[in-house]
Amino acid sequence: MPEVAADLMLSSPKTLSGGASVAEVREQLADPKAQMVLLADGRAFKEAVTRVPDDAAPTDPALTYREQDPETIAPDAPADEAFERAAASPNRRVIVLDDEHNLLGLLCLNPSRPGFCRTPGG
Repeated sequence: MPEVAADLMLSSPKTLSGGASVAEVREQLADPKAQMVLLADGRAFKEAVTRVPDDAAPTDPALTYREQDPETIAPDAPADEAFERAAASPNRRVIVLDDEHNLLGLLCLNPSRPGFCRTPGG
């Protein structure tokens, strides 16, 4: 059986709750490996944040600075499509969601783009 997005994703990406603050998101984005912060309540995906303006108050809700149209993909999408979409994304990330908008994982290309972060050398 050919590989699909679910075979390539990080199945337990770091998340913050949907009610996370700007300070919490900034803390995660301070890690050079963090390109995106996923906000979820349990498995229910809320939003993704890739940057917060410098003038945002630390206590502001992070949802205020959500991505307008984060890149998402179905778990059964072909591996070729998963790689192409991740490579085309400015942050090399694609969120894997099921039909009910539940967070299943994250596709994450390593910086030199030869493979996904979960693969050896990633």
